[in-house]
Formats: sequence, structure tokens, C-alpha cells
Amino acid sequence: MVDAGTPTSTVKARKAPRLTAKQEIQTIRNLPRVQRGIVIMKIAGVFLLAIGFEGLVTAQYLYSVLFVPLGVIVAMLPIRIRTGVCIACRAPLQKDAAICTSCGAPQM
Repeated sequence: MVDAGTPTSTVKARKAPRLTAKQEIQTIRNLPRVQRGIVIMKIAGVFLLAIGFEGLVTAQYLYSVLFVPLGVIVAMLPIRIRTGVCIACRAPLQKDAAICTSCGAPQM
């Protein structure tokens, strides 16, 4: 039981500021070539899925048959490359670190 005289406090998570569009573009430019290709491939997978779903809506089923499975395969490939440096600030990372300790950016 909680005493009526003690105030209860809620714990709020620290929200990191969101990246601007220029910062996101700079982050992508900082990526090594292989990781940049992986990001492009994952975005392409989403576009392939969109084309396939549009084929379902417009009754052009050939697009659906071709693009939906291709988009799922490309978008869901579990590709991950560890470089040992942060992709946002280029600071060295600890082994298997998910978040950079210096800038707080999540790693891929």
C-alpha cells in the first residue's frame, strides 16, 4: 500500500532529439559503401512492395505476382555489417554496441 502523504512520481524516458533531413543525409553519406548499398536496397524493397500492391488494386495481377515476392525478399534480407565506428559521428564503438555513447545515435 502507498501512504496517502507520499507523492508518487513517474519516470519519463529521455527523448533524444530527432535528426533533421540534412543530418539524415549526412549520416547516409558517412556510411561505408557496403552499408549505403544495403540502405538503398532496403528502400528499394519497400518500393517494390508498393508497386506489387498497386498491381492488386488496379487488377494488373502480373505486377503483383512479380513485385510482391521480390519486394518481400529484398526488404527482409537480414544483412548487417559492423564497422566498429558510429555511423553518425565516426566515434569508435564498443563491441556489439547498439547505441553510440558519444552522440546517442542508434546503430544499424
